[in-house]
Amino acid sequence: MRRNILALTFLAAAMPLLTTMPATAAGAPTLTQPDTLAWMPAAGLPPGAQAAVLYGDPSKEGLFAVRFKFPAGYEIPTHSHPTDEFITVISGKGRMAFGENATADQAMPLVAGTFMVLPAGAWHHLWIDDETVVELHSTGPFDTHLH
Repeated sequence: MRRNILALTFLAAAMPLLTTMPATAAGAPTLTQPDTLAWMPAAGLPPGAQAAVLYGDPSKEGLFAVRFKFPAGYEIPTHSHPTDEFITVISGKGRMAFGENATADQAMPLVAGTFMVLPAGAWHHLWIDDETVVELHSTGPFDTHLH
């Protein structure tokens, strides 16, 4: 009985996540393999960053997922976004500091597996130490406001 209650609790908690899974227009689940990603220059970011859209369209209203690839030594100056961000570090190593006056000495480490939630309007500054790939989930329309 206890196992059934535990399973039902897990299923109930997971149901909202299932409704946000990527799907084709016909409603079939989709799967994207890393070797099929179409990397392109990341619009709106300093040169050197690449982006691959996994789901949705960041310029339009609705959910989207994007992977970003940053080279070692890359930096994004202090900026914010108008929507909440949910970011996972897939590989690599970097640092991020928070606040309008973010500095490198305040930066927190970003290593593979790190997950962060950045509320809409939260100022942050990114430094990349080794080539790094991050995955961003948010809602569009997405924009970047430099400080």
